[in-house]
Amino acid sequence: MSTKDEPTSEKKPRGNPNFHKGMKPLNPSGRPKGSLNKYTQLSRELMSSKGPEIVNKVVELALEGDRHCLKMCMDRIIPTSKAVEITHEHQDLGINIIIEGVKAVEAQEAQEQEIFEAEFYEVTKND
Repeated sequence: MSTKDEPTSEKKPRGNPNFHKGMKPLNPSGRPKGSLNKYTQLSRELMSSKGPEIVNKVVELALEGDRHCLKMCMDRIIPTSKAVEITHEHQDLGINIIIEGVKAVEAQEAQEQEIFEAEFYEVTKND
């Protein structure tokens, strides 16, 4: 006889009772290789038709001084350097993190942040 405070020793069976081990698969062929999600198809169609216009607009906004567009363009032109070196020379096949590289990357990011936060002035030549 159990009270409400004591846990019951019987457990409910897990999973769907209609499925059992050794049962044939419900979808044996599965999803075909190379098939695309509908959102992937939609984004590819959008980028193929409107891609150049989007890129031109981002570049135009970057030239006007938009910080986010400027950062997007700079990230594509000058990719960020990594401070992680993957070598397969060691027995453990580990990843070596170079401390000097981390400090160099932090210094470079600080310098880039100062550049991105600077004000944008358009220089005109008066003849």
